[in-house]
Amino acid sequence: MPKHDLSPAPMPPAKRLHTLETSKMEPRHILTFENSIYDELVLCVFAHLSWMDLCVAQTINKKWARLSADNELWRREYLRVFGRTRLRGGRGLVGRSDGRETKPLPGRASAEEVKDWKWMFRISSNWLRGRCKAEGLLALAPAIPGTDRLLGSYHPIVLVAGRLTITASSRPATRPEIQVTGYGDHAQLVIKCESQLANTSHITALAVDQSPPHAGCLRLASFLSTGEFIIWSLTHSQPVTYTRQYSYQPSGRAERTAPIIEAVYHHPLLVTLSQSFSLSIYDLSSSIVRHSQTLTSFTSFPPTSLVLSTLSPASYKLVLAYAIPVYPAHWSVGATELIIGGTGSSSKNSATSALSFSSDTPSSGPEALTIRSTRTIRTIDVPRGWVDERKLRAMREQWGRKVSQVMDTQTDGKWVVLAPGDRLSSYAGYSPPQEHSSPSSAPPFPVSAAMMSSPMHSALGLQLYRLTLPPQSSSVSASPPKLTFVRTLHGQMGPIASLALADGRCVSLGHNGSIWVWDLENGTGAEVAAGDFPAIDAHPEPVRGAVVFDEKRIISALAGNVVVRRFDI
Repeated sequence: MPKHDLSPAPMPPAKRLHTLETSKMEPRHILTFENSIYDELVLCVFAHLSWMDLCVAQTINKKWARLSADNELWRREYLRVFGRTRLRGGRGLVGRSDGRETKPLPGRASAEEVKDWKWMFRISSNWLRGRCKAEGLLALAPAIPGTDRLLGSYHPIVLVAGRLTITASSRPATRPEIQVTGYGDHAQLVIKCESQLANTSHITALAVDQSPPHAGCLRLASFLSTGEFIIWSLTHSQPVTYTRQYSYQPSGRAERTAPIIEAVYHHPLLVTLSQSFSLSIYDLSSSIVRHSQTLTSFTSFPPTSLVLSTLSPASYKLVLAYAIPVYPAHWSVGATELIIGGTGSSSKNSATSALSFSSDTPSSGPEALTIRSTRTIRTIDVPRGWVDERKLRAMREQWGRKVSQVMDTQTDGKWVVLAPGDRLSSYAGYSPPQEHSSPSSAPPFPVSAAMMSSPMHSALGLQLYRLTLPPQSSSVSASPPKLTFVRTLHGQMGPIASLALADGRCVSLGHNGSIWVWDLENGTGAEVAAGDFPAIDAHPEPVRGAVVFDEKRIISALAGNVVVRRFDI
C-alpha cells in the first residue's frame, strides 16, 4: 500500500536557538530581592513580625506596604494583643442601620461586612493611649446650683444607642425635653415630655430597650419626677418622628415611683429603682403597663448601678451594685443578683437576700414577671462566732477600704468599681464631724491647688472588685457569690463626678473635666485627651456629671457642656 502524501500545510516555524546573547531591543530582566520572592512567602515571613514591625515594613516600598496591610496578619495581631474578636465597650447597638449587630448568614455576607482588623487595632490602640478627637454637642441647660443637694435626681442624663446620642436636661420645665442627635451629623430630634400630674416636672432617668428592634424602631423609656414614665418609639436610622407606645401614671405619690433614679428595659420587662431604694418590676407584654412586684431594702442606698441580661427568652438576670453602710459612719459596696421570670416557677431565697418583698399587691395573671431567686454579697462581712487570726486579718483588710462618702458605684456584671467622695481633710489626719443620711448627701470638694501640687498625687482612688456569681444549684455545697478586692485605680486628679463601666472597661469623669480610661482585665489606665475646651470652674457646690461610652467614643456631660471624644481617628 503506497504511503500518503504530505499535507500541503506549511511546517511549523523552527524553534529559536537560545544563546547567551540577547537582542538589544529586548528589555533586560533584572533580578532583585523584591521580585524574586512570591507574595505568599513574604506574607509567611510577615506573620512572624509584631504589629510595630508591620508598621515599619509599610514604609519600605509599595509592595511591602500592600502586603503588610494584609487583613489576616492584623487579625492575628489583634487577637494576640487584645484577645477578642470585637471592639470593647460595645453593647450590641452598633453595626446595622437599625442599631443592632448580628452575624449574617453565609449567603448574605457582603464585602461591607468584612471586619477591617487593622482599623480595629488602631481604634483599640487609641483607647489604650487615650488618643482621641474631642467635639462639642449642643449644650444642655445646666442644673441650678444648690438644688443637687435637695433633689438628688437633678443631674444631666446621657445615653448612647448605636449612632444616636440621647441627652436630657435636668432643669424643671412644663414640658421637659429629650434631645436625640445623630452620629456624625447635626440631625436632631426633640421629644417633649409633658406631665399629667403637675405643671412642672423634670426628667430623672432614661432607659433604652435592649431587646431586638421591632420594624427598625428603637424604644426609649423616660421617667419624670412625678413618678410617671412614658415609652417612646422612634426610627433608629432616621430619627425624625416619634410615637408614644406606653404611658404610666401612679395612683398616688409613693416611694417606689417618686423619683426614679435608675431603670433598665428589655421588652417586655421594665425594672425601675427609686431614690428610696424600691425596686419595681413592670410587664409590658400587653397593651397596658402591669406592675408585677416591688422589693424594698433598708440596708442598701444609692448611688447604684443596674445591669440586665437574658438567660432565656423568658428568664432574666439583674445585677445591682450599691452602697452599704459600715458602722459607725462609713460606707462600702455590695452587689445583689436577681433572677426574674414567670410566676410558674417563682421562688425566693430570703436567706441570702438583702432585699425584702414589700406589701404592694402584684398584678394577677399566670405569666406575670416576678423574682425567682436573689443572692447578695458584700465587701465587708463580720464573721459569726469566735474570730481567729485569719478572720481578724481579713476584717482589718476590709475595714481599711471603708470610705466616709460614696460618689458613684458601677458594675458590668463581672467587675464593680466604687468611687469615693471623701474630702481632702480626711487624708490630712483631720475630718470634721458630719452626719450622713446617705453616702452622697454631702457633695465632694472643689479642686484645690494642693491636689495639683504633684502630677503623681491622687487624693482619691477608685476601688476595683471582681464579682463572681457561680451558677445557682440546689446543692447545699454550691459555691457562694464573691466580691473580691483587686486593686486601687490611681490617676484621676480630684473628686469623681461620674463613672461608666461596661465590657471590662471603666471610664471616670472628674469634676475638673478630666477623663480617665481603665482596662480592668489588663490593669492599664490612661488619661484621655481633653481637647480645645475651656476649663470647668470649681463651684462651692459641684454639680453632678454624666459619662457614657461605646466601642468608638466617650460622651460626657458636665456643667451643661456635652463633649464627644472619638477614638476612630
